[in-house]
Amino acid sequence: MNPIRILWVSERYPPAKGGMAVSCLRQVRGMRKRGYEVDVVVLGGSLTENAVRPADGGVDLHFRRHPATEIAPNLAWTAIRERHARAPYRCVVGFGASWAGFNAASFAAWLGVPCAVLVRGNDLDRDWFLPRRGGWVREAFSRARAIGAVSQEKVDRIAALYPGRTVMWTPNSVDVARWQLLGADERRRDEVRALLHGGQRRIFGLFGELKYKKRVPFWLEAVRDAGLLGAISLLVVGTTDDDTTRILSDPAIAPPSVRLPFCSPDELPALYAACDFVAIPSAFEGMPNVLLEAMACGAVPVASDAGAMASVVEDGVSGFLFGAENREAAGAATKRAVALSADELAALSARARASVAERFTPQVEMDALARLIEAAMAG
Repeated sequence: MNPIRILWVSERYPPAKGGMAVSCLRQVRGMRKRGYEVDVVVLGGSLTENAVRPADGGVDLHFRRHPATEIAPNLAWTAIRERHARAPYRCVVGFGASWAGFNAASFAAWLGVPCAVLVRGNDLDRDWFLPRRGGWVREAFSRARAIGAVSQEKVDRIAALYPGRTVMWTPNSVDVARWQLLGADERRRDEVRALLHGGQRRIFGLFGELKYKKRVPFWLEAVRDAGLLGAISLLVVGTTDDDTTRILSDPAIAPPSVRLPFCSPDELPALYAACDFVAIPSAFEGMPNVLLEAMACGAVPVASDAGAMASVVEDGVSGFLFGAENREAAGAATKRAVALSADELAALSARARASVAERFTPQVEMDALARLIEAAMAG
């Protein structure tokens, strides 16, 4: 039997960095391992030239960013039409509901095949409210036969906007075995902990693209108000916006920190493991890869209840939760975390790791994606 051929459309894909690119690659690889033939079209990717990269179970088609926005999708459509004529696609998937989803829905209509759209976070939390990108989101939702979202909260919001539409929960996942520490990781972990005075202070990690929605300045104000500046230190890995950079550099309102740029996935286990806690105080959110990855490495989350985080973290059992944008609650949750004894922290760390190992496996994620695609093709 011939494999089911899927066209997968995305804005972010390696070599681009960040959670979207990581999630996209993980899902594409997972679907290919399941026996689907997946061709990925990357619109406006980070490569400087258009590129065709064969892969096991499909091909990756990169169309570089161009000052004229219409160039990449038009070149993509030419390639898609030719490939479909040789071996037809059965479904088009938009990874993200704005630019990628809009183009996926358009390509699907022109090919005469169904479309599924995957909602990640910013496409609904941010793009829905922007004039142009909001139009893309609405077009994608109106044309998609099935919509997947990374949190039940987003499933409910989309279903309320589009009654009768098939909307399904499609979570992220983490392969806990992939995050086990090697000897070199353990040495790196210990080096970082020594730099941050891990014996005297609790180490909190901040990972990823630390822009406004991540609300790091808000959390640091809560930490200061709770009197915790002398009790913690920070490991910051990724990029920071101007406000976050300014506050991190001011010792009056931020604890001491070590700051590192985005690093390769192979370096992350040691850095997660160097942290006692990972802080994710987002105002709004999807299901952050950072949350699952950090928990897989034993870092205990201190997180807001935004997006899917309240369904991942059990307060006081596998981490600490507080109401999004509630500064007093954020300070109190952080204070509870800092007050843990060494034994209590070790127990929470073990429960955090066990929780994601049991509930957010690659099989769970791939099963959900397969059900979404099947629903789109059956619709």
